[in-house]
Amino acid sequence: MAEENHKPVRLALIGAGLFTKDAYIPLCRRHASTVQVCAVWSRSAKATDLLLPLIQEFAPKANGYHGDDQLDSLLQDPNIDAVAVVLPVQVMLQVAGKCLKAGKHVLQEKPVAQSVEAVNLAIKEFHQLSQQPVWALAENYRSEQGFRKACQMIHELGSIIKLDLVADMPMNSSNKYFGSQWRRDAEGCPGGFVMDSCVHHIAALRALGTAAGLGQVTEASASTLSLSEELPPPDTLVGAVKFASGTPASVSITFAGSVLRFSLSVTGTKGSLEV
Repeated sequence: MAEENHKPVRLALIGAGLFTKDAYIPLCRRHASTVQVCAVWSRSAKATDLLLPLIQEFAPKANGYHGDDQLDSLLQDPNIDAVAVVLPVQVMLQVAGKCLKAGKHVLQEKPVAQSVEAVNLAIKEFHQLSQQPVWALAENYRSEQGFRKACQMIHELGSIIKLDLVADMPMNSSNKYFGSQWRRDAEGCPGGFVMDSCVHHIAALRALGTAAGLGQVTEASASTLSLSEELPPPDTLVGAVKFASGTPASVSITFAGSVLRFSLSVTGTKGSLEV
């Protein structure tokens, strides 16, 4: 069906930080005919005031909000269908839960929460809602063309013997997210950059495993290391996971290196592939 036959989704951006500016604003601008940005909210008025003019370039009627009271006002607006929650993990799940209870569809950035226990509780509360909006995780690797193609081809490999994930991602002062304070909060964001960035890599690994019919990951173990004095611990992780089928996968990730490298490979009895 043609896009013009659909009413645009009326969206509020919850969070006005660097990633909202770098990722969400260009996407919303590009898809302005199908996504109508109605509002932007931040905990601080300064952040809202900086981002709002950029949004109004393609959504001139968008309004700015800040602070807890104005978030409540935004969520009571019946003219807003959905929200994109782009906040630090320390407050993300709490705000997302408030949006869901207000009946708004939620696209939530990763990582979802600080612990598995917090996520499980949030899921339980979500299922208790009398009306359940859409609650989606903003993880994009599973939608990338290369990984989608790999999921289609994996059936040509015969029985899957193993999967191997390697992600060497230098994190230093040349990276604009290097100074991110919430990722350096050892208590609020345990695992630092590993916890935040590796959501994508593990999602891709799981997507390939699911496409191959291996089921979900049932076991995981890893050793961690902290080598860089400039990064929050840990900066390196080497481990293994096992899918429900019993098929193993190795996982090797570091942010302390100096050379960028990514490889997700699958070995089968009739061939192999690598992304």
